[in-house]
Amino acid sequence: MVTDFKIKNTDIVFFDGKCNLCSNSINFILNNEIDSSLFFSSLQSKFAKRFLKSFGIKNKNHSSIIFFTKKKIYTKSNAVFKILKFLKFYLRILLIFKIFPRFLTNYFYDLISKNRYNWFGKKSICYVPRKDISSRFLED
Repeated sequence: MVTDFKIKNTDIVFFDGKCNLCSNSINFILNNEIDSSLFFSSLQSKFAKRFLKSFGIKNKNHSSIIFFTKKKIYTKSNAVFKILKFLKFYLRILLIFKIFPRFLTNYFYDLISKNRYNWFGKKSICYVPRKDISSRFLED
C-alpha cells in the first residue's frame, strides 16, 4: 500500500468500479503496463472521494475516468492519452488521436461514457482485484 506521504507522487487511475467496460479497461491496463507503476481506485471508494475532493472534484455520477499524475488531474480523453504513455510501445500508436481537437475526442468519450452501461453492462458490486495485485488498489 502506498503511504499518505507518497500518494501525491503516485500515478493513480480512478475508474467506475461497477462499469464492465471500465473494469475490463483496468484489466487491459494491468496486462499491458510497461513497469507496473500505476495504482488504481474505484470512484465509489472512500479513498477516491476523499482524494478527489481535495482537488475540488465531485464525480458523483462516475462518468469519467480520472488520472492523477505529477500532482495534476486529467479527465476524459486527456486521462486516456496520459495513461497510454504507461502502456507497451505498440499501444502508444493510439496517441495519434491526440491530433484531433480535444472537444472532438471528448465528444466520443462522452458518447461512450453515456451509453457504457447499456452497451457493456453494469456490475452489482465494485471491481475486486486479484490478490496478487490488490496492493496496487487504493481503497478504504
